[in-house]
Amino acid sequence: MLYTASYSEPAYHHGLLLSISTSVPEGFRLDGKLEFLIPNTDNRLGCPNDQISFTEYTGQYREQINNSWQEVKSWLDHLDSKQHSTLLCGKCAGRFCHRYLVAKLVQKHRPDCYGGCNAIRVLKPKCKHCGQDMIPGLDANFCSCCKTWFKNFY
Repeated sequence: MLYTASYSEPAYHHGLLLSISTSVPEGFRLDGKLEFLIPNTDNRLGCPNDQISFTEYTGQYREQINNSWQEVKSWLDHLDSKQHSTLLCGKCAGRFCHRYLVAKLVQKHRPDCYGGCNAIRVLKPKCKHCGQDMIPGLDANFCSCCKTWFKNFY
């Protein structure tokens, strides 16, 4: 599944961490960078003294994607719904960012691989007997493999 998030919100990070921004916070560990999704410097919305509207920015970014469509299409075709990855940039949740445009692109062309924007990472409890993911409950978790409820110990 593919997710999008800000560098500054690690609760939303899943699997491989891939940059789609022009800069990366110092010391931040990345697994890769997708240059073809990084906005041209002409397109950066939200930079100080920018005079570009949301509509203009969206049009320019879509044009950029169209100009590199072969590379974008190849990347989309090779996405694996079983591999968790997060596309990262610097804007916090709730502020406009090109990662929302990338999310729409993935939803349109590979809905089977779209995990969400700013989706919180939740680790499912594992069964101590068989190692399978359990279904969490309020005071107990159910293992569908063992067909058993296991009490939560907090």
